[in-house]
Amino acid sequence: MARNPKERLVSHPPLFTTFKPAGIGGMKLETVILELDEYEAIRLADYEGLEHEQAAEAMGISRSTFTRLVERARKKLASMLIDGLKLMIDGGSIHFKENMYQCLDCHHFFKSTIHEEKEKCPLCHSEHLVDFAKGFGHGRCCHKKARKNEC
Repeated sequence: MARNPKERLVSHPPLFTTFKPAGIGGMKLETVILELDEYEAIRLADYEGLEHEQAAEAMGISRSTFTRLVERARKKLASMLIDGLKLMIDGGSIHFKENMYQCLDCHHFFKSTIHEEKEKCPLCHSEHLVDFAKGFGHGRCCHKKARKNEC
């Protein structure tokens, strides 16, 4: 019997979660799911350029687990590019360190710590916000996890 995977720390929710080849309806495409921890592994290793040891520490996992995540994510990204699949980012056993918001009135994107829930846009003071962490079913659970890791 497999044990539950260790919860991985993800810096913040992705702004974009679906990618597909141009000119083909998404309903006609096979979908590959890139889990949030795989997304974070790619972000840390390939976008931020961190060594696997540093990136693993940032995610709260072992270096070997991080390496497996990166390899799995790269395989999924390659199949998306080569086979023309639709890619969706979702799922995984994660908690966010920060949150992302978008104002629906002025379209401004901004971050906040996971500890504070934003109610107004810092630019236009609108209350019409998209809370990206909640879109993934996260928020309070991440807040508790972040507090625990500070101790």
